[in-house]
Amino acid sequence: MASRNDLKKQKEKTSQALIQAALELCANEGYASLSLRSVARKAGIAPTSFYRHFREIDEMGVEMVAQAKVVLDAFLAQAQKKMSFPAIKNNDAPAKTVKSIESITRPFAETFISVIEKNSQLMHLFFQEKTGSSEALRDAIFDVTDQLTGVLTEELNRLCQENKNNLNDISLIAETMLTIVSACGLEMIVREDAKPKTITERTILKLNLLLQGALIHE
Repeated sequence: MASRNDLKKQKEKTSQALIQAALELCANEGYASLSLRSVARKAGIAPTSFYRHFREIDEMGVEMVAQAKVVLDAFLAQAQKKMSFPAIKNNDAPAKTVKSIESITRPFAETFISVIEKNSQLMHLFFQEKTGSSEALRDAIFDVTDQLTGVLTEELNRLCQENKNNLNDISLIAETMLTIVSACGLEMIVREDAKPKTITERTILKLNLLLQGALIHE
């Protein structure tokens, strides 16, 4: 007879199989097209067994968003370790100012695009369903985005204070940085001809322009 721990592991394995099946279906057909039967069939289990793991499709969708949050939290933690913001002075040459700004934007963009490449199906769902038909998913995604914005805001504040740089409306900057990388990341996922390096460099340029416009010279 299987132990309680073995049964728990098997249940978690099947739940993850359902999630992976749903992600694969979403990538081809979209979240709105999911049904209990289609997900169960894709995962290779009986439709009635679905209810042992999730009460409905949206409950599974919210769990997928929770898994996306784990990935995005890890991305931001990795990026923070690499980000810096060397002091900028009024008489600095433009190239030096851009170099300082890029000490934030380059690790931020490069880390994000790397995460997208490794988790494309999960990230596709996260970005695509921001404006999707499921209210439960939209709310879960907005909650995660708000939390990420808060963490990035704190980090930008810390970097500014560390070297006495000033940025205007840091919370809005953090929100816009996440919007830019999300849009660029989604482009990389849906475009078959997209090249990660090209997308990364374009993302950095957009982020550079954002921070240059927000920089306050004293």
